[in-house]
Amino acid sequence: MKKLLLAILIVGLLPVAAFAQMYYDYPGTEVSSWVWVDGAWVVSSEAANPSLMAPGRCFARDPADSSCNKDWKIDVKIHASIAQWIEWSLTGTRWDWYVRKPGNYAADCITATVKSNQNVLVDYHEFGPLVAEDTLKAILDTIPIWYAVGDFATGPPPKGNPAWTWCRDLNNAAEWDTIYDSEDLHDGIQFKLWNYIHVEECNSACEYQDHAWISLKLLCQKEWIDTTTGYFKPED
Repeated sequence: MKKLLLAILIVGLLPVAAFAQMYYDYPGTEVSSWVWVDGAWVVSSEAANPSLMAPGRCFARDPADSSCNKDWKIDVKIHASIAQWIEWSLTGTRWDWYVRKPGNYAADCITATVKSNQNVLVDYHEFGPLVAEDTLKAILDTIPIWYAVGDFATGPPPKGNPAWTWCRDLNNAAEWDTIYDSEDLHDGIQFKLWNYIHVEECNSACEYQDHAWISLKLLCQKEWIDTTTGYFKPED
């Protein structure tokens, strides 16, 4: 029997520490803005009471005026800075194997869906073999485990196929590191995280476990976003 715990950390979205406050020098003067929701305009932010959690904010700057008996050409600019966003889901964050006999076993228990509007870095951390919770009671206190990332719609790759990556090598698997910006990524892409374990006769009847984690980092985030909250940085 084995248990595998899998923790997910979204780098840049979850608060990790209360360090010095980060600020941003927004240009110009904030003006009232609205966002269209369910068939109506809803206040997004207002100049008198800006909300750092607003979905969008607008600032006006570079005022101009003059007077004279002449024709005028007045240049104007309309600029939009779009932050990187991400939506993700996992069908599970934990595998639980229940094994009656020694052998090789594979499963595709977890399917991931990722949506974003720019490149996303995927990193795997602290993956390793399953270790007996009480090593003093185990003759062979580890169970080796391999992982494969991909569709493999017809079933897991064959044992020994290069698609399988040894658990510790997964932590440095550069070929899986970046999901690049594409129309498919904007719509949402799916992939499976497979695993297979090798249980030997020498593995004692006890509990085995590994606790790993995955980080998702937004590679094109704007400087005006507080990456610990995902909201606007307060004004400088």
